[in-house]
Amino acid sequence: MSPPSVEHARIDTLPGVRDSRGALTVVELSKTVPFAVARLFYVSGVPAGLSRGGHAHYRCRQYMICQGGRLGIALADGSRERSLELSTGQAILVEPGIFATQTYLDEDSILLVLCDRPYEADDYIHGMDEFVKYRREKA
Repeated sequence: MSPPSVEHARIDTLPGVRDSRGALTVVELSKTVPFAVARLFYVSGVPAGLSRGGHAHYRCRQYMICQGGRLGIALADGSRERSLELSTGQAILVEPGIFATQTYLDEDSILLVLCDRPYEADDYIHGMDEFVKYRREKA
């Protein structure tokens, strides 16, 4: 199987309804998320303009959902880079072997991340040099 590419990344717009009482966004795990969820976490309170993430995973798949505000998602696969913007109610699947950085574009941005694996410290690829070396070895 070939390594994942940033070209395969796509934004999913999650179903929902909006009325005078606010917005309701629906995620049916078995229909929307392409894996069994083992862990979830969310990030909030990040000042606008700051970035988080900045790593890849060897094994973990992540489904990133923008719960509020806007997020810039920068993806790299070792040879190509791609930038996308998520708004409230949109999501993106990040496969293992894709380096991802999230920039919080609005003060109230909230990111919910669903993962197919529990937290494993040895699953992280930190730093672009280490990541590019890993991808070259996988090619």
